[in-house]
Amino acid sequence: MFKKYSSVIVTGSMAYDDIMDFPGFFKDYLHPDKLHQINVSFVLDKIEKQIGGTGTNIAYNLKLVLGGDKVPVILLGAVGKDGQEFIRFLKKNRCDTKGIIVDKKLYTATGKVITDKNDNQIWGFYYGASQTASKHQLKKYADSDSLVFISANHPKAFLHFQKQAIAGEYDYFYDPGMSLTWITDKDLKEGVFNSKFLVGNDYEIAMICKRLKIDVKNLVKKAINVVTTLGEKGVCYEYSEKNLYKKIVVPAFPVRNVLDPTGAGDAWRAGFTAGIIKDCSLTDCLKLGNVMASFAIETYGTVNHHPDQKAITDRSLLISA
Repeated sequence: MFKKYSSVIVTGSMAYDDIMDFPGFFKDYLHPDKLHQINVSFVLDKIEKQIGGTGTNIAYNLKLVLGGDKVPVILLGAVGKDGQEFIRFLKKNRCDTKGIIVDKKLYTATGKVITDKNDNQIWGFYYGASQTASKHQLKKYADSDSLVFISANHPKAFLHFQKQAIAGEYDYFYDPGMSLTWITDKDLKEGVFNSKFLVGNDYEIAMICKRLKIDVKNLVKKAINVVTTLGEKGVCYEYSEKNLYKKIVVPAFPVRNVLDPTGAGDAWRAGFTAGIIKDCSLTDCLKLGNVMASFAIETYGTVNHHPDQKAITDRSLLISA
C-alpha cells in the first residue's frame, strides 16, 4: 500500500500548553447576534501547564508506537531561553534532539486553551522561538526516501519547510491546522496540491476545499490521500486505487472517560504514520491512529500517556472495521 520510508522528519511547533477547563458550555455565553462585539470571561475550575506543540506531540507518539524500530524519527524545531525542560523531556523519552535549535533571546512558543464540557476549545497561541526553526535545511536531515510532516508552526517556519519539501520532492503530510488562519490561498494550494497526504479534522478539510474551490474527490484524482479525523466517530480516509476513488471509514476506539481532547489529532497522525513504517495494512494504520488518539484523550496534557506495545495492540484488535 505504501512505500518503505527510511526516516520520518517531523516539523511543527514546540510549545508549552496552558490547558484550562471551563465547567459550562460556550454556546450559553456566545450569542449569534453579538459575535461582532464579543466581551466575555470564563471562570475556570482547572489549569495545567504542559509540554506540547504539534511537532513535539507527533514525535513523542511516534516513538511510543515504534519503540525500538530502526527507522529514525527526527524532530526539527526550536525552543526559547526557557526551553531546557523540553530538551530534558525529549531525551528522557528517547527522542532525537539533534534537530532542536535553542533561541537564547525569545521565549518558547506557548499555547493557551479553554475547553468546555462539550470538548469545544478556544485557543490562543504565541509563536515565540518557533520562527527560529526556519534556519533548518531539510536536506541536511532527509533523503529521497524520507517521509516529512509539515504541521502547524510559526508562519515563517511553516512556509520554509513547505517550500523545501516541495523543492526536494519529498513525500509529505500536509497538516496546516491552525496555519489556516493566516496562510494565503496561493500558499495553501501549493502545499495541498504537492502533498502525499492531506490531513485535518472535518472542519479543516471543509475549509480547505472551500478556499481552493475543489472537493475531496477531485483532490483524490490528483493522487492526494485525504484524511479526515471525525473525533468520536473515528476517521475517514479517501484515496485513489488504480484510478478509482476509494473511501474507508474506521470507527474510533470507545473511550469511557475523556479527560482532555488536546493533542488527540497529533497522536492520531503519529499512530497512522507508525503503521506505515511498520508496513501495516491501510485499515490497521487507521486503527493505530484511532488507538493512539484514544490514549491521548484519557490523559490530561498531550504527552502524558505511556501505553506499552501490548496495550496498543490490544486496543487495535478491539476496533472493528
